[in-house]
Amino acid sequence: MCYNENMPETTIMNEDTREILLILQEECAEVTQAISKCFRFGADQIKPGKENTNIHCVQEELGDLLAMIELLVDKNIGVTNDGLTRAKTDKFLKLKQWSNIVINK
Repeated sequence: MCYNENMPETTIMNEDTREILLILQEECAEVTQAISKCFRFGADQIKPGKENTNIHCVQEELGDLLAMIELLVDKNIGVTNDGLTRAKTDKFLKLKQWSNIVINK
C-alpha cells in the first residue's frame, strides 16, 4: 500500500479523473501485453498483417501510458512530477541493490 502524507485524505474523483484512471489502467495492461509478445515471439518479430516490430509496439504503448500519466498529473489530485521523480529515483536505488541491471543514474 502506498501512502503519501502530503496527499489529501479524501480526493474527490470526478468523471474526468475517473476516466483518466480507467484509461491509465487499460494502458498498463496493454504495455504488459506488448512486453509479453516480445518474450513469446521475439522483440524484433513483426506480427503478420502488422507493420511494426514487437519492441516498437512496446514503445507505442509506453508512449500511450506516459500520455495518461501526464494527464493525471495535470488534474492536480496528488500525483505530481516531483513525486514521480522521487519514486523513480527510489526505484533506481532498489534496482541497484536488488538487480543485476547496470544503472548509471
